[in-house]
Amino acid sequence: MTDVIRRQVEEANTAFYQALESLDLDAMADVWEASARSACVHPGSPWYLGWAEVRRGFEVIFEGTPYIEFEIADVEVRVEDPTAWVTCVERVTGPDGRVAELVATNAFVLGADGWKMVLHHASEVVRPASLGA
Repeated sequence: MTDVIRRQVEEANTAFYQALESLDLDAMADVWEASARSACVHPGSPWYLGWAEVRRGFEVIFEGTPYIEFEIADVEVRVEDPTAWVTCVERVTGPDGRVAELVATNAFVLGADGWKMVLHHASEVVRPASLGA
């Protein structure tokens, strides 16, 4: 994988989190491929299939969220052109100041408009007691 392609995928991934953090539905729409193959699942939410459902899921989040902040760590990028996926840790701060730690997988496809997201899947981190917290 070239550094240019890796940087493009990282920029697409960053744009997703910027759209999410700014609660900007138009910016979120720019990140996603508006197709039937788009899919998203947030912790505790239904599995959204197809861009219309994915968009509606973000509308619900944005309408009910006055503030959200993301710290992204442990970013790993894999590319098998024309697809790429990013795994990372999301440290999410909500309006009450509490921080949740999630793991996420974000999948992208390369199209005429660059790298577009087709999958976001986030889950809470569960650490076995034997590994420590």
